[in-house]
Amino acid sequence: MSQVKPAKSIRKTVSATAAGIAIAAAALTTPTANAQQAPEITWEQCPVHVSAPNTQCGRIEVPMRYDDPDGQKISVGFLKRSAANPAARRGTIFGNPGGPGGDTYMYFGTALEWPEEITNEWDLVTVQSRGLPHSTPLECEVETPQNPIDVAKFQIDANLSHGGFMRSICQGDKPGYPETITTENHARDWEMVRQALGQERISIIGLSYGTILGSAYATMYPQHTDRVVLDSAADPNTQWQQLLADQIGGFERALHDYFAWVAANEATFGMGDTPLKAYQHWYNAVAAEAGTNPTVTPPPARIGDLPPGLEFTGQAGADAMTATGKARVEGEGIISRTLNPGSNQINSPLLQNTIGMLPRPEMWGVIAGLTNGTVSPEDLNGDRELTPAEIEEAQAQMQGIELLQRAQLCNENVTPPVYTLLPELFWSQATGNLFTLPYSFIASGTYCSGAGPVAGVAPMDGSQLQTRPLQFNGTGDPQTVYAGRHTIANAMNSHLVTVHGPGHGHVAFGNDAVDIQVVNYLRTGELGPVDQPGYFDQ
Repeated sequence: MSQVKPAKSIRKTVSATAAGIAIAAAALTTPTANAQQAPEITWEQCPVHVSAPNTQCGRIEVPMRYDDPDGQKISVGFLKRSAANPAARRGTIFGNPGGPGGDTYMYFGTALEWPEEITNEWDLVTVQSRGLPHSTPLECEVETPQNPIDVAKFQIDANLSHGGFMRSICQGDKPGYPETITTENHARDWEMVRQALGQERISIIGLSYGTILGSAYATMYPQHTDRVVLDSAADPNTQWQQLLADQIGGFERALHDYFAWVAANEATFGMGDTPLKAYQHWYNAVAAEAGTNPTVTPPPARIGDLPPGLEFTGQAGADAMTATGKARVEGEGIISRTLNPGSNQINSPLLQNTIGMLPRPEMWGVIAGLTNGTVSPEDLNGDRELTPAEIEEAQAQMQGIELLQRAQLCNENVTPPVYTLLPELFWSQATGNLFTLPYSFIASGTYCSGAGPVAGVAPMDGSQLQTRPLQFNGTGDPQTVYAGRHTIANAMNSHLVTVHGPGHGHVAFGNDAVDIQVVNYLRTGELGPVDQPGYFDQ
């Protein structure tokens, strides 16, 4: 894991990061979509950020509620990328980039570098989740009251019953629509698109949350499912509050792995030959941008970190430095914020980029370059500025993802709040610690307060599939942590492959060994090895 692997370009790897970002009402019992007439496709222009060749975009009309097929309708958008070599075409792959609510148009239509064998031999289809732009979006409107008493009630509802408040303001002209945003309904929408495209069977590649959705579809429609690839499988038994709590430790471990990598490549980056020295270099750069320092826990100290004159204390001295590291950076943060009123670490672009790029090891060199000054923020835009239409599209997608997640995470939450994270949430809000703030907001129960679940874990059973799913989980994954790999593997009878290294997502992210195994599996059904090297060990 110590060798620098050159990125093909900053622009491509940043786009890949964007693609990887970086989650039905319970009573719905539906006649299968097979009993209905295949919906008609309305073909339309693809979104401006779709750049892949051979792509078409369309939408179909589906029931808002599948238990009321003649009731109110919504639309579901999709992208189809036709096989580049029609003579070699083998079938159709449906994909999902995770989230829930990840922009599906980017997954097959923009960012990732899919193996040529896949783009040549399969049609690639992604279905935009209901609730997002290019499907029927959620419409959330807030009318701020004027009367002081009403204002006070409004603020109490918005803060103490946050989930219920958000659910109530997103009903729009389709009452009940937010509550239909669930995994099972996403799977039913996939089935409607499959019918509309006239495909008898589909293969599946799901990333992160896409492993839950892909598994649900394969369980609900095994007769229409061929091969299934589950990339960085999530643990559905932890959805969603516990899953986010697990990510706090996952991101901290990934950050420490990153600094160990930087230290191992000190000759390239010049930021110190121990993880703690590399952290301190990054710490100083964040503080210079924000006026206050980051407060994420530093990596463990080594003997080489001991101050001059204390080398004789050896590993015991290093352990003492480790034990006091978190308290030290918190104390320094209090002092710096006192000396610089209004300063907040969240205002550091380097801190924001570190969080965003950390799950993608192919981006670690970019983080290091932003830290030591060899990469400028302007370099992240590539050779040209984004057009106003592209900026508007990106903003609409980000807002849509946020609204969808507010609906779906609360609709499908099956784990209790982690109330012990409430103090961490309040402190993170005050200090801007992005390594804990978004995760403690959800995991503590604050995010979904007042909005009880309407669905449970989607059904998962691979016993009816003709070919076992192929599943990958990474030992250093900060988002779908390695400890949770067995839930889907056991339910789906997956062939579980351990990727020994960092990163969230391994298919089409530059891990050649994984890509070769996936191509062979899709072609032949052969499962292959159970261990693969990580990104840096190719």
